Amino acid sequence: MSNSELKYDVKLILEKEMPYLIKLLNNKPIGWTAINRKLKNKVESLREELIENRQATKIIDATIFSIIIQYLNKNEKAYVMFDFYNQTFEQLYNRLTNSELNHTHKMVKYVLTNLDYNYLNFIGEIATLNAFMSKGEFELLNIEEKIYKEKKVSADLFLRRKVDGLKFLVEIVNIHLENKENASVAEIEYFLSSKFREKIKEKFFNYSSYNLSIQPVIWINSLAQIKLLENMFSIYEERIEHIRIPMCYLTFENIDGTLEHRFEYVTTILKEF
Repeated sequence: MSNSELKYDVKLILEKEMPYLIKLLNNKPIGWTAINRKLKNKVESLREELIENRQATKIIDATIFSIIIQYLNKNEKAYVMFDFYNQTFEQLYNRLTNSELNHTHKMVKYVLTNLDYNYLNFIGEIATLNAFMSKGEFELLNIEEKIYKEKKVSADLFLRRKVDGLKFLVEIVNIHLENKENASVAEIEYFLSSKFREKIKEKFFNYSSYNLSIQPVIWINSLAQIKLLENMFSIYEERIEHIRIPMCYLTFENIDGTLEHRFEYVTTILKEF
């Protein structure tokens, strides 16, 4: 892939490499010219590390386009993430009705326009929605639904439970533990609790339109962190008001070399292993 391709036609790149991300736009308009310009500036500022130094790893997650570049340069870590993203986009697209797809362009826009590490938070939102839709139990009613009639505060997902028609709101909070590998259990508990308190203070007021809960997505860098979280939330599952059991992401390599991506609750993700 040439540098000029990266500069001037993001849509063409994605149609070739991540077609289901494009499909999740569901033909909704998006400012491709502005995205092209932002990416051009980003690539030029990181050219030496992203293009010339093919072994660069410290900026592997700088943008979703970093993942694509490193994947094409046969970076093993990038391949795993690239495959996870592609699989998630494809699964979600196939799980949604056309009516539900009318909302997903909002999530895709944030992935494409956040040309920094924050893009991963929006991947977390897409993966969370995919997890909710995986069993066919819910209907997506909206993205960024207002929580209160008189306040400009919204929740990420507005869902309806099919079995009884119950409508509810889910706010997703991404929490990063990648750089806390040596933190103690107490330090991690305090860190998570502070993030939960911040989100509750931001979103919870009186008389919300529908039941609201917080869905944490915790990004980890080791199995040890998942086991710690599994133990922590198995113990405190019923004691954290408004907070759902966190979800996290993990990839296993099967005996035949194929990849199995998991994005699910920290209390179940290691089951069967």
